[in-house]
Amino acid sequence: MVDASLAYEILMYLNSFYFGLLAFVELGVFIYKMVKLGKRYEASVLLWDIGYLFGTSLLETIRIYLGRKSSLSRHGWQVIVSVILTLPCMAGMWYLIYFQEVAIYLEIILCALELMLQFTEIVYAILFTFTACRPRTYT
Repeated sequence: MVDASLAYEILMYLNSFYFGLLAFVELGVFIYKMVKLGKRYEASVLLWDIGYLFGTSLLETIRIYLGRKSSLSRHGWQVIVSVILTLPCMAGMWYLIYFQEVAIYLEIILCALELMLQFTEIVYAILFTFTACRPRTYT
C-alpha cells in the first residue's frame, strides 16, 4: 500500500513550486496579451482575468500552506480544509482554460497540468484523511 501521507506531501511540495511558476508565466502572458492585442484586449477583460489569477493565487497559497502543515503534523481537519479550497482553485484554472476571452496554447497546457496535479492531490488527500482520522489502536 502506498503511504498516502508521503505521496500527499510530495504532491504538495511539487505544487508549491509549479504553481509559483504558473502564476509568474500567467502574469507574463497577460502582459504579452496587453502589448500584442492592444485595443482588442479591453481593460475590463484584462482586469477580470488578472483578478481571477490573483484570487486563485491567494487561495492556492493558503491551500498549499494548510496541506503541507497538515501532512507534517498529522491533523486531518487541515487536509479537509485544503481539499475544500481545492475546488475554487480548480474553478480558477478552469476559467483560465475555457472562459478567457483570449487564451494562448501555453496557458491551456500549463493550466491543464495544474488541474491534473490538483486532482491527484485530492485523491491522495482523501486517502490521507481516512488514515489520519481513524482511531489509533495500540496492540
